[in-house]
Amino acid sequence: MTTALILAGGLDIRFQLNIPKQFVNVDNRPLIIYTLEQFQQSSDVDEIIVMCLEGWQEMVRVYAKQFNLSKVNTILEGGKNVQESTYLGLQYIKKNAKPGDMVIIHDAIRPLVTEDIISKSIQMCRKKGMGVAATPILDTIIHSANQQEGYHSIKRDEIMKVQTPQTFDLEYLWKMHEKALAEGRTGAWDNCSLLTELGEKVIFSEGSDLNLRINTTEDVEMFQALYKKFQNKD
Repeated sequence: MTTALILAGGLDIRFQLNIPKQFVNVDNRPLIIYTLEQFQQSSDVDEIIVMCLEGWQEMVRVYAKQFNLSKVNTILEGGKNVQESTYLGLQYIKKNAKPGDMVIIHDAIRPLVTEDIISKSIQMCRKKGMGVAATPILDTIIHSANQQEGYHSIKRDEIMKVQTPQTFDLEYLWKMHEKALAEGRTGAWDNCSLLTELGEKVIFSEGSDLNLRINTTEDVEMFQALYKKFQNKD
């Protein structure tokens, strides 16, 4: 069993609209639906669980029915951060888990994820126990403590830009979350940072620079333009 755990519990106060960015409408569909549709269409995904912002669960339930997202079978309230939301989702999935089950974790605000990226993440997990979508860094990287000046260049061929989806053996990831909590580690901003804080190795799968994360209103406009371009190609 492969479960997609979609993280939609965040509220970014820097976002310049009066609606959570995962629910912003683009061409009469909220961003989260574009994301969920990719996992709905993936033959590698058996079910979808959404970790949702408080007060928006019923809205996701209505959207799932409206857009025929039959794999969305559970919508839970998310935690106060990514680590807690993931932990709560894993806790729920484990109730009926079997050895060898996998969980693929993805940000709801990455609507340009493709079936190919999803598939490669899952395939790598089957081989190595995890598959984290990532891309090489092509720009010059300089360390800065204040984002105003910098003195130290970092070799870009030693840097990877990590994205979601991130697929893990379910039992392994659960044990890592339990270990993190036992050690008092509660602020990890994603599962890769949690693993590296615990001294674990992260194994990459193929990502894409087009796998855009929506952070600003400008990103929404970029997503809209890219989506239309891809649709016109078809």
